[in-house]
Amino acid sequence: MKSRSIYRANPDHATATAMAREERGHWVMAALYPSSTSAKTVARRVPLAEMMPAYEPAGAYEAYVAQHTDGTALWVRYVAGEEPVPVLPDRMSVRIRHDGDGPGYSGSGVITVTVSTRCPQCGGPRGFDTVIPHRFHHDGDWYVVDRWANRCGHVDMYDAVLAESRQVLLPLAPAPVPVPSPPADDSPAGLILTAAKGRRGMHAQQAARMLDVHGHDEDAARIRAELRSRNGHMSAKQAADYLHAWSPVAEGGAQ
Repeated sequence: MKSRSIYRANPDHATATAMAREERGHWVMAALYPSSTSAKTVARRVPLAEMMPAYEPAGAYEAYVAQHTDGTALWVRYVAGEEPVPVLPDRMSVRIRHDGDGPGYSGSGVITVTVSTRCPQCGGPRGFDTVIPHRFHHDGDWYVVDRWANRCGHVDMYDAVLAESRQVLLPLAPAPVPVPSPPADDSPAGLILTAAKGRRGMHAQQAARMLDVHGHDEDAARIRAELRSRNGHMSAKQAADYLHAWSPVAEGGAQ
């Protein structure tokens, strides 16, 4: 009998988005693809809700892809709302027990290593925000290492973490919200336009979160209010044009 494929021809994105809405800011595995190319194509469409009505309105969801033991996983999270969601960092540094590389546990002790914040089994976020110290006794001495819990349920063993830390850590996909270097025009609209040049299809929701990072809370709130009135249909460039309309000159204020 031919075994069934673990991949679904029609991933259930409606169920995935419903789960993500229930836990805003938390990542949910939406689908598993045999091809990384297919997964990356879908990940680019998610923030724009392009040909994917389950993710409407545009800017309501973020996505990334990561290696899964059975293929390439698509992870999504719901980010719409007034409060910004925490950014998923690329790396995490932790203290682990190391019993040495030679025979007889020579060099036993604690070392600090840096690994990816993605689970090596499913690609989901590791428990970088759950790290706590743990004391243990060995050969007459006390040591302190770190422990953490992965939301996906997979357990990291120190030996595997050490082996992973010795591999070359390749750059991960860019963060969903670009934070550019201060441009010549450091106004809120100027910041948005500069970021939009380097990010094709940037949405107004992403522009608003970027302004939060730079401390322009009022302008970010202004964009979100206009975004709601437009039912989520607003690009970053349109957001910049909208802010220009609110400038002191446009309002008849001081020049």
